[in-house]
Amino acid sequence: MKRDVIKAMGRAIPIILTIVLPIAPAFARSICPGEIGSVAPLLVRDLPSYANRAIIRGRSRQEMAELTHVVVASQPELEPMQVPSLKRDPNLHQVFLTTLERQASAQKIYEFQQYHWIFLVKTRAGWRLVKTFSRTSRYPKGNWITETQDSSQGAIAQGIRTWLRDCAAGSIQL
Repeated sequence: MKRDVIKAMGRAIPIILTIVLPIAPAFARSICPGEIGSVAPLLVRDLPSYANRAIIRGRSRQEMAELTHVVVASQPELEPMQVPSLKRDPNLHQVFLTTLERQASAQKIYEFQQYHWIFLVKTRAGWRLVKTFSRTSRYPKGNWITETQDSSQGAIAQGIRTWLRDCAAGSIQL
């Protein structure tokens, strides 16, 4: 508390100034979970909105007419599987999930199911995306449209990177 005096009409009027500090302590900021079993469900919860923003950012005005959007992501599976192109690293964590995606054209709505193998590593700065592989099938029939391919530069991977950045910054609701 600080006392100041203001002179008004020749009289000294004492004023008490109070400094208001935030009530929440500094440690109340949400911290991105350090365990893959805790971070993966949070990532999956928010992934459709993050991926959709990545899709929109990467499109021109003409491409917006036939825009693909992510409807929902499945619960993550955390069982590791062998991937020959990646070195076996004990710090490397695998997450498998699927997404349901829709693409609307002037004539029809197409639905696809994407299968994503996501590889993350925990660093001092937070989680980092190492690589993603994806495969696409028709939905609901399940006929494969593509082979498994590196999708590390795709919309899902971009959405994951942005989410991990936000999580490290404490911006994700836990």
